[in-house]
Amino acid sequence: MKLKDQFRFIRKNMKKNRSRVFMTILATSIGCAFLIVLASVGFGLHKHIISEITQDRSVTQIEIHGKEQGSGDSSITDKDIKRFEEIPNVKAVTRRKNVDALTQVELGNYLAQTSLSVVHYPSEKKAGFELKEGRMPEKPNEVIVGYHFKEGLYKSIDEEPSPEEIYNEKGQIKKELRYSNKESLLNQTLLLKTFKSEGNMEVPEETSLKIVGIAKAPKKDWLMDGGIFISDTVLQKINKFASGEKNPTTNQEYQQVTIYANSMEEVKDISQSLKDEGYYVYSVVDEIEEVNLVFSILKFGLVFIGTIALLIASIGIYNTMSMAVTERTQDIGIMKAIGGHPKIIKKIFLLESSYIGLIGAILGALVAYLISFSVNAALPFAIKQFFEQEMTRPISLSYIPPYLTITCIILSILVAVLSGLKPASKATKIDVLSALRRDI
Repeated sequence: MKLKDQFRFIRKNMKKNRSRVFMTILATSIGCAFLIVLASVGFGLHKHIISEITQDRSVTQIEIHGKEQGSGDSSITDKDIKRFEEIPNVKAVTRRKNVDALTQVELGNYLAQTSLSVVHYPSEKKAGFELKEGRMPEKPNEVIVGYHFKEGLYKSIDEEPSPEEIYNEKGQIKKELRYSNKESLLNQTLLLKTFKSEGNMEVPEETSLKIVGIAKAPKKDWLMDGGIFISDTVLQKINKFASGEKNPTTNQEYQQVTIYANSMEEVKDISQSLKDEGYYVYSVVDEIEEVNLVFSILKFGLVFIGTIALLIASIGIYNTMSMAVTERTQDIGIMKAIGGHPKIIKKIFLLESSYIGLIGAILGALVAYLISFSVNAALPFAIKQFFEQEMTRPISLSYIPPYLTITCIILSILVAVLSGLKPASKATKIDVLSALRRDI
């Protein structure tokens, strides 16, 4: 009996019991759709969280947070920087120094309370530092300001205003005090005041700084970049005034050191090598590994629960195939009488059960994609209506990777075949004479 004839026989018998077959396919479709949709929530949340972790931070980035006391000085110095740059597969090593002295920034009659940092521009450029406008500093008194620096400026109202006089209840600068000039800050002059205590007075020293560049906006909307990047020469001047020493010791310690590897694959090896040398390191890869482990367990649990629905559907397939064997007893007897091999008979019933599983799985997958699309489209509306919150950017609660669909279809067919295995085996054991007399 040819395979084409076997399928013709299967379709003919399925048409005789359309209602029962339809209900069996429907049960399989629901089970498959339930499995995919349930698992897709785990995949969707996993994808969103990984996106949040890696956004605005390079996956090739390794942060250095000092080293163990036992290895000597715990701070990171130029000696350490040189060691980092010699490591194979390291693209760049950025380093920054923070200004600890009491300072104040003025722009005309506006003030700003912001952070000051010294950066190494050649390594920053290698690491991908970008400007919104302007250029990199070339002289000691030239600086770059953060993208949100303008938003941190407020109008001077008296010598020592209280926070309540400057900020509203939301922590924002009051509208009447905000910097209103819409012109670019490029080429404008900042006045940096450094203070030191002399008796009961705060004595200031002024340094003029020229803005030559504005940093590009952070990728995350909630990150505020309002700092100022100054030169090492300006930092030495600040330290000299603040300490009162004529020749203060040059600060060679770096508070923010970041290594950038050539590729993500190298991050783990570089991190482990630095840990072995006594450095405290952190990389996004470490965080991703932990998140992946948690979501792997979650997705396994969701798939396991969804598989139960498929197993319930298998009861319907088993019932359908058992009834098919009973109803086709005489047909089976005839096939045996004309020389039909038991393996062929068994194969026909297994093909029928797998055919039901395949149709149900495909229909279930299509329904799952429809549900997933609908959930993602309706999520912003539901959040607004039920929780009265606005979504700042779209979030895919449900995500169906192709391999999930393929896995579910294969699993559905496997369950269907296993469900039809016993009825198919029963069909091969039917006695020919009893079958022809319809005694069974």
